Amino acid sequence: MDKARPVWAEVDLNALKRNYERIKAYTTSEIMPIVKANAYGHGAIPTVKALYEAGARRFGVAMLEEALEIKQAFPSVKVMTIGFMPADFAQTIVREDIITGVYQFSQAEALSKEALAQGKKATIHIKVDTGMGRIGFREDALQQIQRIAELPNIYIEGIYTHFAASDQVDLTFAREQLKKFLTLCDRLKALGIKIPIRHAASSAAIIQFPEAHLDMVRPGIILYGLPPSLQVGRNVGFEPVMTWKARIAHIKTISAGETVSYGCTFRAAYPTRVATVPVGYADGLQRALSNRGEMLVKGRRATIIGRVCMDQTMLDVTKIPGAEVGSIVTLLGTDGYERIDATEMAEWLETINYEIVCDISQRVPRIYTEK
Repeated sequence: MDKARPVWAEVDLNALKRNYERIKAYTTSEIMPIVKANAYGHGAIPTVKALYEAGARRFGVAMLEEALEIKQAFPSVKVMTIGFMPADFAQTIVREDIITGVYQFSQAEALSKEALAQGKKATIHIKVDTGMGRIGFREDALQQIQRIAELPNIYIEGIYTHFAASDQVDLTFAREQLKKFLTLCDRLKALGIKIPIRHAASSAAIIQFPEAHLDMVRPGIILYGLPPSLQVGRNVGFEPVMTWKARIAHIKTISAGETVSYGCTFRAAYPTRVATVPVGYADGLQRALSNRGEMLVKGRRATIIGRVCMDQTMLDVTKIPGAEVGSIVTLLGTDGYERIDATEMAEWLETINYEIVCDISQRVPRIYTEK
């Protein structure tokens, strides 16, 4: 750290494990942690290692590239892709024993042909669109799943759907989705198509929709200690796993009337002590926080002044005694009695906390701790 640019994110792996244990208190279903998008910005490989130590044996990702990264590091774990899957990836998927979500017959057909060629079985989960409107079989689900079940060298291990509104207090739409899903599962069972794993619940449904836990659940954001929405999960005890920090690089005092940063959007109304922090939008601190976001310095809130630059951001530290070059600045986390978390930062930006942590770029080094 002494020779590095003074910007870093700390990831508390023990907090991650404690969140996993809290999830186990909510459900008796199998838990498949979702570690896509580099584990929501926290680092996929250290996250998988910690969760494996905590007992997880199956992990969910979005893309084949993510699955291959995990399988290379942990060959024995089960890894499932739950998102986009081109049929021409079939050879790699079968060879590397990746479990794949299938939402088109052509995908299952390609996997079947490749499994035959390799003398293996391809393990798949059927994705059903019950109202999300993204990917998944719809009205033709029953017919298509019947056709897939007849393909050689295909093992349908699971069937799943995704809720569009389980992170709201009103679960009316989520209940309608679950009803559609379970009806389809019952119809398949009546036809003799036995699929052992049904799953639908992600973070919000784990917390407040136990009927949807079924055979497996897919926690994502709550693993990392953040609530699924402003309506659900804000006070249930999950710990934020990541903090984001930097050090002040420069301090100066400007006179009333002087401006700060591009576009001269901040003009000092009084003599102002300005701290420059070497972090900017290339690190994931969104430019929309210009003149509105805050950071913590010496246990107090300091307002961002002027536009956030690519690599630097300025703060008003006029009323913060002791702020000096080298002082730690907390972008996300706790300092004294003050705290800024990804949910609060998301509220400033009118977005969601998922986006905040996912956007922290790779040039911000992750430091892994066990507190």
